[in-house]
Parts: sequence; structure tokens; C-alpha cells
Amino acid sequence: MDNEVKVENKEDLSEYEGFTVGLALVDAIPVIFFSLSLIIIASALAGTGVTFWVVLIGAIAIALAGLCKVLWKLLLGLKVGNVKILNKIFVPFMAGGFMVALIGAIIGTFTKSIKWGGVLGAVISIPSIIFFILGFCGMGVMSYVKKTNKREDFNKDAKKNWIAQFVNGFAQGMMFLGIFFATRG
Repeated sequence: MDNEVKVENKEDLSEYEGFTVGLALVDAIPVIFFSLSLIIIASALAGTGVTFWVVLIGAIAIALAGLCKVLWKLLLGLKVGNVKILNKIFVPFMAGGFMVALIGAIIGTFTKSIKWGGVLGAVISIPSIIFFILGFCGMGVMSYVKKTNKREDFNKDAKKNWIAQFVNGFAQGMMFLGIFFATRG
């Protein structure tokens, strides 16, 4: 049938040997932090109007991208198979989600539902700024790790994925704390 999800057979999983259930669970940590951060941002910046819903739709698309990547790794770890579509839709969902969230921020700017002066003040307040700096440093390390490796090699190297997910979990955790404290001030 044309509508079936393509799953590689188990012999083809040898190149993903180090992908375990544990790796999938560690990969879920930054997805959870990022999703919570976007929900807080949508609520804090946009209230309940159109801006909120547009930003939230973008946040949902981004969260689904991360969830699909986690599910892909989980299925590899469980030796179920390589459901390639779960890995391949990561970038389009992530990019599309960010684009929709950006459109929401633009709408919020034009409708004046987002007060950017207050946002800047909250972001540079203590302790938020410290967490944001640490989060951006973590994202820088993550970018370096990804740029110094070929995409296809990176996607199949469990050791590099472990390193990337710990760094990403740290970065997203710091960003979450920065956002959390910025919205509480």
C-alpha cells in the first residue's frame, strides 16, 4: 500500500547500534524544556488574543518536530525499525514552527499586544540574564558540534548524539529558567 509508513528491516539498524532508549529519553529533556518555554512565552507576550494563538501554533509545530525526533530514536532504541519520516520531518516542522511563531510576534508588534520595552527589561534582569547567557553559550557549543560534523555522520553516531543532547538539554534548561524568571518579575 502507498499509505504505509516505511520502516527499514532490523538488519539495516546496525549503523544505529548505539541508539538506545536512554538516548531517546535524554533527547526528550530539551524538547520538554523548549516546549514549556514557548508556552510561557506565548502566554506572557501575547495574553489570549490572536498573537497568542499564532505563537502557540508555531510552538506546537516546533514541539512536534522534537517529539518526532525523540520517537525516531526511541524506535531505533527499541529495535522496532528506522521510521525515516520521523527523522526527516524534524527540520521542516522546526523551521515552519519558528516561522509561524515569528509571524505571531510580528502580529503582536503591530497590534501592540506585545510590549517590547517590558520584555527587554525582564530579559536583562537578574537572574534571567545569567540563565540566558548560559543558554546561548550552550547553543553555541551545540552549533559548533553540529557544524564540525557531517549531517549524515552525526545522525548515525550515538556518541555525538549523547554529547549533543546533554549540551542541548543544558542549553534549553538554562533558557527555560531565564524565561521562567523573566516572566515572574
